[in-house]
Amino acid sequence: MTRAHVEIGDLRQRVVIEAPIDVTDDAGSMTRSYSPVGAVWARILPASGESRYEASRLEAVITHIVHIRWRADIQSQMRFTIGSRRLLIHASFDPDGRRALLLCRCEEITL
Repeated sequence: MTRAHVEIGDLRQRVVIEAPIDVTDDAGSMTRSYSPVGAVWARILPASGESRYEASRLEAVITHIVHIRWRADIQSQMRFTIGSRRLLIHASFDPDGRRALLLCRCEEITL
């Protein structure tokens, strides 16, 4: 369910927003790390799940819809961190154009 109205008690999980930092070494290879941007309250709803082979190994891929209060600085390739879980943001949108809520379509990969 991706309803545009969220009650105050629906945002129950504290998540850390992280932005990617890409660094290129002298050999030209890129290394990506993440830096915290802030912490927010969120509602995380699982949307779908599947298994797939990636680099000759089986991965479980779970997609989520993450609801947070509206922020202008959320972009794709950022991620949410909840403990040891990492949710990569693929898209974010304001469902009703009021800048009250932001819905983020995310992907969590587990090995």
